Amino acid sequence: MKVLAAFDSFKGTASAREVSHTLARALRADEVRECPLSDGGDGFLEVLADRWEQVATVDALGRPCRARLGYRAFDQDNVEVILETAETIGLTRIGGAANNDPIRADSTGVAILLEEALRRSEPHRILIGCGGSAVTDGGLGFIRRVRQRRLAPDPRLLRVALDVQTRFSDAAAVFGPQKGASVEAVRLLTMRLGAARSWYQRWYGIDLDHFVGTGAAGGLSGALLAIGAELTSGFDEVAGRVQLARQIGDADLVVTGEGRLDDTSLGGKVVGGVLRLAESQGTPVWVVVGSAAPETVRAVRQRGHRVSVLSELFGLDMALANPLGLLTQLATAVSED
Repeated sequence: MKVLAAFDSFKGTASAREVSHTLARALRADEVRECPLSDGGDGFLEVLADRWEQVATVDALGRPCRARLGYRAFDQDNVEVILETAETIGLTRIGGAANNDPIRADSTGVAILLEEALRRSEPHRILIGCGGSAVTDGGLGFIRRVRQRRLAPDPRLLRVALDVQTRFSDAAAVFGPQKGASVEAVRLLTMRLGAARSWYQRWYGIDLDHFVGTGAAGGLSGALLAIGAELTSGFDEVAGRVQLARQIGDADLVVTGEGRLDDTSLGGKVVGGVLRLAESQGTPVWVVVGSAAPETVRAVRQRGHRVSVLSELFGLDMALANPLGLLTQLATAVSED
């Protein structure tokens, strides 16, 4: 049996590379290949970059931090710079929703990363992974910095990898609670997004609600679209570069997963994308996740796939504390069966 281990990260606990490697080592099969994945959120840079360097920037709450700029050679003479919003304004970086200030959090740190990328090199492409952020500022922090510093990246170089299809004005309602926003904060953030939408119409002549995905990273993707960037599916961007369809076609079983499985998982994220590609080729899938929404588990099982939820099998505290150890136990037990 040939098995493909193709995981997203378990956000805040284990990277996609660590999860894929752990499961690949524990499974007993004729051949197990590792293919860590990302949809534009946490781990995007680690999955795609050939190398990286640390630069000074600020986190979502404006505090000094260091984040990575990634580089990937796409032919002999050309280099692509890779930015990941979660590296600088990520929710995990500030310690999760309990440590966030959803009203104050903004996207300035990504503009500083972009500034550093342009200062350090002459990239032939700039790929920005938009996901896993702590912000819902509509990209206004990013735009302020870009305008103040008079940054003028060639918009033809900018490509934005999205992990969701949410529209600009819906970003607070859909993702605000995950970022620590109360009901009242979600209302205020939605009002601010509405005002920002009007500003972008005046400044750039674009209605961001006409485009899917402009709510990614709290609306930062909308700001990037406004300055001329191209929006694309983060999963498709990664899948194309690692030739995922071919790897799935060569496998007898694909094992995939992420930290939490819910309805967003099936709409543009890694698990949904892997299921789509595997089903098109008749390859069975085993989904292993840290926690899950019961209705999403049912939906995946109804499609004929196996689902294992660590929090159900071992308890939530253990699933959060030691996901790699639990993955090893689970894979070993399955192999023995």
